[in-house]
Parts: sequence; C-alpha cells; structure tokens
Amino acid sequence: MDRRLSRDREFGEFVDARALVMRRTAYLLCGDWYRAEDIVQNALIKLYVAWSRVRKDSVDAYARKVLVRTAIDEGRRGWFQRERTVDVVPEPAVTDDAADFDLRLALDALPPGQRAVVVLRYWEDLSITETARILGRTEGTVKSQAAKGLAALRELLEDEPKLRIYRSEVIRKGKAKLTRRRTAIAGALAMVMIVGLGTTGYVLQSSMTMKDSGGMATSATIDRNAQLTEVLRGAGIVPAGVTAEGVPEIDAGAFTFFTVDTVRRAVARLRDTEGVGGVTITLDRPPTRDLGTCEFYLECQIVERNGIKVRVMVMAVPGRPAAQVLAALAIRSDGTRVEVTSDNIGRFTDTVRREPDLVGAPQRPAPLLDREALIKIATLPGLTF
Repeated sequence: MDRRLSRDREFGEFVDARALVMRRTAYLLCGDWYRAEDIVQNALIKLYVAWSRVRKDSVDAYARKVLVRTAIDEGRRGWFQRERTVDVVPEPAVTDDAADFDLRLALDALPPGQRAVVVLRYWEDLSITETARILGRTEGTVKSQAAKGLAALRELLEDEPKLRIYRSEVIRKGKAKLTRRRTAIAGALAMVMIVGLGTTGYVLQSSMTMKDSGGMATSATIDRNAQLTEVLRGAGIVPAGVTAEGVPEIDAGAFTFFTVDTVRRAVARLRDTEGVGGVTITLDRPPTRDLGTCEFYLECQIVERNGIKVRVMVMAVPGRPAAQVLAALAIRSDGTRVEVTSDNIGRFTDTVRREPDLVGAPQRPAPLLDREALIKIATLPGLTF
C-alpha cells in the first residue's frame, strides 16, 4: 500500500510540473488547444500504467516519446472524432489572430536569441547549464532570455485556454486502465492453460470450413472485408432516386470495405438531382468502449436501436459554415466501434488516409443521408469489425 501511495505521489508531482509544458508541445504537433489537451491526458494515462518500469532519470524523455506517439495515433482516428464544437457559435468567426493564436507564430515573433533559449529549455527540456553550453552563452544570459521569452509568449498567447488536466483524474483513469490490462493478461494466461489442456483451438485458425458445389468440405481463407461489403450492400441503405458511386481518386469502390491503418473503411459518393455528397463508414476495435456524451455538440442525441445505443450529432467544420456533416457513433457488444458520416461535400483525401476532405464549396444543400439512415447503418446486424 505504501508503495502504491508513493507511486501516485511521485506521478502526481510529475503531472503538476509537466502537464502545461506537455500541452504546449502537443499543440505544436496538432495545432489545436483542445485536441492537445486530449493528447496529453491520454499520454499521461499511458505513462501512469508504465510508471513502475520507467527509469526516473529518463522520465522526461520517455514522456516525450509517449506524447509524440499518442499524437500520431490520435491523428489516425476517424476524422470526425477529432473535431470539437463549442456551446456557443462564435460571432464573428474565430481566426488565427483571435483565441486560437498559433503557437508557432508566437515563437516566430520572438527575437532569435529568446526563441532558441525557450525551445531548448522548455521544449527540449535542457538544463540552464546545457542550454548555455549549446548556445555559447553564460548561464545568467540564458536565465534572462528565458524569463523575457516566456513573458513575451504569455502576452502573445493570452487567449490560451486554462489548463484542465488534473492529477486526480489522470491517476483515476490510469488505475482503471492498469486494472483492465492486468485482467486481460490474467484472462489470456488462463486461456493458454485451457488450450494446453486439450480444448479446441479452432478460434485461433485463420480459415473456415465451407462446402463446395458438390457438397464436399473445403478450406477457404476468410476475407472479412468482402463479408462486410456483402452485409452493407444487401441492407438497402441507398434511398430511391440516389446513385452510389465509387471514388476513383482514392481507388475505392462504392461501399466496398478496405483496411487502412488499424480500421476497416467503406466510402461512396451519393448523387441525386440536387448534387453530390459523401458517405464514410469506419469500423475499429478501440481499447475502451466509451460512447461519450452530447456535452460538446450543439445538435446531438443518444438513441437506441436493436439494443444498440447510438450517438447522432451534427459536426461543425471549422472555418466552413456552409459545410454540413451528420455523424453517428455506435459501440457494439463485441467492442466494435461503428462510425458513419454523411456530408454535402463529396470529396476525399489521398490514397493514404482515404477520409472525407471538406476543403472547397459544398456540392449540394445538405447531406444526402439523414439521421435515421445513419442510425440504420450504425446498427446493421453483422456490421462488426
């Protein structure tokens, strides 16, 4: 018990000392204060789980590595989960010169000497002595330049949101994650023992038994993307009078599942007499089963269909008020997260990410699929990862 209390106390002191610097580093990586806070929170939770294995003389370097990897992983998530909305629509629209002043521009606004000291001291986390040695200056000059640089940044970043990362919340979530991990490891060990005792191991095989046209048993590799494509196309999700088209620029057929990063995705352009819109369906297996709340969305509701809860919302596209996006999110009992979006843009990114690209003018007045259509897709039987 004393060891656990000591661990939490040490970790809490680290959070108090480093959370603000970590958030500003995360902002440099993602360019958004609220996403940066989410990245830091998740990175700190991961750090808590690994705290007993981290050498205390290298904890800052390890934390920096976890932060960067978390930012990269967060950037691979479904695009609309990365959007954040506010309770009140700003009027006039927020620009880079207002509340979301770019930290990179703030750094560029500093004199070269101050900028170098600030980056080495607070982003590279070097000591005063190390910074002085690298820059060829006295320690007194480094202290003075650091103080002046921080004061200038505070003025430039006066609209930076208040830090909302609390040690108690991070430790609570870290303990929960650590408990889940230990439970999963114990369960895996138990399964290995059971298999070792002679129970069937067919669940570990990558093939299934089928019958050919002559009734003979044959083995065939499971193509899960092909199965999901059949489920989707057999569900009749395209309304009457609407044509579903593929997306040649990302080499994707209409409603054909493919694998990108760690998710399965299907996309399509939908066309009717009013124009073209886009649809994206994403399946993945996140480590946590959290549907979330409607707290951060202007138009949002949680409904239940076929025993599955679905969060349906209207997403805001920063700087593009004419762009409209409807989104539905569901968590299945097996842990599959289903994300469905319908937009009035109908464009997609390059062949790497293959996500909606909302840059440019809308091609129709509103998304072609409505809320009920998105809910139907999110709760389709068989649509699991």
